[in-house]
Amino acid sequence: MSNFDDLARVVMVVKVKSKALFIGPYSNSQQRLFDRVFLLREREQLTFEAIAKLLTKSGTRSVNGCLLGAEHVFSIYKKGKARMERLTLKVEPMLLDMWVE
Repeated sequence: MSNFDDLARVVMVVKVKSKALFIGPYSNSQQRLFDRVFLLREREQLTFEAIAKLLTKSGTRSVNGCLLGAEHVFSIYKKGKARMERLTLKVEPMLLDMWVE
């Protein structure tokens, strides 16, 4: 017979705090546009202005149908990269308190 046979309940308080909890899904077109911008910036080492010109020349527009400028390309890159980092974060829960009643 164990000491746990007489327990009514076990209470645990767990605190999870992370930016990874909100994912905010990208649409397919948003993901494709970010992937292109990311590869052109990281692999080809192009400037945001050069990426904007290249994408505009190929007929690529923003998700809203606008022409892409360097500022827009920078915003896509910056926000997409932050999203990638947020999605790859490892969440470490902390056990704050535990008791038996």
